[in-house]
Order: sequence, then structure tokens, then C-alpha cells
Amino acid sequence: MSRLPTAVLFACNANAIRSPMAAALFRAAHGRKAYVESAGLEAGEPDPFVPVVLAEAGIGGIDDHQPKAFDDLVDDNFEVIVALSREAFDRAQEITRTVHCEVVFWPTEDPALVEGNRETRLDAYRRVRDDLRIRILREWPMGVPAAEPAPVETAAEPEGGMKLRRRGRDIWSRVRMGIRRMRR
Repeated sequence: MSRLPTAVLFACNANAIRSPMAAALFRAAHGRKAYVESAGLEAGEPDPFVPVVLAEAGIGGIDDHQPKAFDDLVDDNFEVIVALSREAFDRAQEITRTVHCEVVFWPTEDPALVEGNRETRLDAYRRVRDDLRIRILREWPMGVPAAEPAPVETAAEPEGGMKLRRRGRDIWSRVRMGIRRMRR
């Protein structure tokens, strides 16, 4: 059982199906306890089946999702990047060479490749939804809080005997994350 990260990025090829679905499922499970975003190698077109299968599971709010590429991300301060395709995993490995970020690979089928009638295609989307939900809840069970970073001493003891402490990431990263959360 892993602790809930403070910032998660789900990534796939076009940011149209798998990664926005995973982000919506993560939000449904954990609310605002962690910042979650999704991106792709390129920005595809919104997929009409994604809101349908999420609504079946009682999850809304994805109708206005606009796909974005890695290069479109405002912030790259993620604690974990979950790649849902091999190509996204390779790209995530490439962009995190110089930063501390855990990159994990969850191979996930692309339901857009399934052919057949509407119900056959929706079944493929449902399988992906259910598989992602299971993986998310297995990795980050509900009720497991995000751990507070341990305080780190950053300066010698100043006059008056009080120690200055800094928590977690640098202050500007935390401010940017807070601003993004307020915009939501």
C-alpha cells in the first residue's frame, strides 16, 4: 500500500481516452487530497465514449476535458507519472532524467482500436475504466492520506533560539501548485 502522492500525472498517447479517464477516476476516489493532471504525447480530440462510461460509474465533470500534450503542461512538478502506454512511458523517462519523479508503467489497452458496433466498443471502454479503477485503488487505497513531507532544517539557529524550517519542495513550487488548485 503506497501513500497518496501530492501530485500525479497520468499519461498516454493522445490524452483523449486513457489518461483523462484515469485522472477522473483518481479524482473520484481521492477528491482534492492530491493534485492530478493528464497529458499525452500529443493533444488528440476528445473521445465521446469516455464521458459515457464514466457517467455509468457515477463520475462526471469530464465533458469539458481538452486534450493536451506534455509540452502544454503548466507545471512539471509531479511526484508520480503513471504512463498508460509504452510511448508515454518512454517520454516520461526522457523528461524526468534530471528531476526526482517516480515513473511507473501500467500497460493499458487502447479501446479506440476495438472495432465493432457501439455496444462492443463501449464494452472495451468499460474494461479500461474498471481496470484503471482497480489499479488506482490498489496503489492508493481510499482513506490513506497524503504524507506530509518531513521538515528539513535549512539554516542555523538564528538569534532568539528559533530554528528556521522548510517543508517539502521549494516554496515557489508549492505556491504554483496552490494557485493551480485555486483555479479549479
